[in-house]
Amino acid sequence: MSEAGAMTSKQRVLVALGRGQPDRVPVFDFIYSRRLFKEVIGRVPESYNAEDVVECSRRIGYDMVPVPFGGVAGFVEPGGGDTYRDEWGTTYKKDPHSWPIDAPVGFPLASRSDWKNYAVPDPALRARLDHVRTAIKMAQESRMAVAGIVRGPFSATWLLFGFDAFCTLLYDDPGFVGEVLGTITDFFIEGGRRMIEVGVDALFFADDYGSSVAPLISPSQFEEHVLPHVRRVVSEFNRLETPVIMHSDGHIRPLLEGLVRAGIDAYHPIERQAGMQLGEVKRAFGDRLCLLGNVGNTTTLVTGSPRSVQEEALECLRVAAPGGGYVLASDHSIKDDVPNENVFALYDAGRRWGEYPLRLPESLSDAGA
Repeated sequence: MSEAGAMTSKQRVLVALGRGQPDRVPVFDFIYSRRLFKEVIGRVPESYNAEDVVECSRRIGYDMVPVPFGGVAGFVEPGGGDTYRDEWGTTYKKDPHSWPIDAPVGFPLASRSDWKNYAVPDPALRARLDHVRTAIKMAQESRMAVAGIVRGPFSATWLLFGFDAFCTLLYDDPGFVGEVLGTITDFFIEGGRRMIEVGVDALFFADDYGSSVAPLISPSQFEEHVLPHVRRVVSEFNRLETPVIMHSDGHIRPLLEGLVRAGIDAYHPIERQAGMQLGEVKRAFGDRLCLLGNVGNTTTLVTGSPRSVQEEALECLRVAAPGGGYVLASDHSIKDDVPNENVFALYDAGRRWGEYPLRLPESLSDAGA
């Protein structure tokens, strides 16, 4: 244990996000598993909400809880049925397997005339902060860190066009795309500012850039069209002295140097199945980034035993925890297909072997497990 003794969860997370070495490696995850909610808090939320997420995270023992600005997908227009529109005009279709985030099936923008008549939602609506305020109040008792979440410019913009149309417009009318990117970035910068004002400890911007094999657009397109807006997001939150955690699925290794130069403080989730190698990323960027994740949520956590989950967690700790700047987590989130015992095994590995100074066994057999 560090000379300062045991830290609070909030202190532990903030030290790790600053690339330092806390008393032990923090543990956290995005909880998108209804059966985990059921076992841990005795109920299944109808939608992702601060009260249930904070309570579930606290009971598991996580050090940080993430809460989105205005709800998991923003405000939704009133109405029932399996198909609905959010306040941005994007249409979604409910799927019981995708809870709490549904797939987009229709988009509001196809042309400049659509954009001319488009009304951007108001980021200043007080109700957008309801879940954030609840989370901060509840987390004070257990002294967990609270991380606000905003969408990043890339994902938020293509969700207005549809991905195919967005990519075509990058060639046919990049000025139009740039105008939309800029406006949407302004919205989420304001959202982040407001969450900082009410007291979040860190900010995620969620902006998926990769497929399972490669970036979704070329590095040159990314550098030209997307990265300037990422820099604006990061520089504003950095100016407000708030750690910035970038969340991006997929294989984004060709983009990572530019993102690090843009000033992100941390990178989540280092998706194992997309070929993101934790050791290589740690060697290349460990002096500039805190790393979060890399325990496989489509492989080991789903089909493995608690023992194999702990072996993989130990591997992550051996690779990324020395010197600090690491948070143990899955390589995306905890979903319905992850057995609850594997969730608890991952958490237990962090508590048993994450204490500094590290004394990591080479295997569970060496640990007597």
